Amino acid sequence: MQADVYAFVQLVIMTLYAKGFKIDRQRIANILGVTATNDPLVEAGMSVVVDRLNRDAYRRIVAGYEPRSPDGICHLELIVALHIDNDEQRLREMELGPLDESITIALPHTLVGPGVWEVHT
Repeated sequence: MQADVYAFVQLVIMTLYAKGFKIDRQRIANILGVTATNDPLVEAGMSVVVDRLNRDAYRRIVAGYEPRSPDGICHLELIVALHIDNDEQRLREMELGPLDESITIALPHTLVGPGVWEVHT
């Protein structure tokens, strides 16, 4: 029992990273012809992107931190996570291998990457 508690606590405090592709709000806004990336149409567009991805092509969709902006704010983005690990460097060096066709189709239009993001937990 004590080992289970220790493993759970370690998991909770462990920083995780995701390697994959960011769903780019600005690209979606440009496609939809709106200026604000928080426009409800952009939110709906993000749902469409996720719905059109082959569910077997990625591990999960996670919220990942973007690098701090000049104003010091750290923004969250939706990440199509292909790999998740607690070793950021290992992920950066990891080859993704062949991508699913659904990701390849979305990549030039609505996805940015590949990259590594810290996962928001």
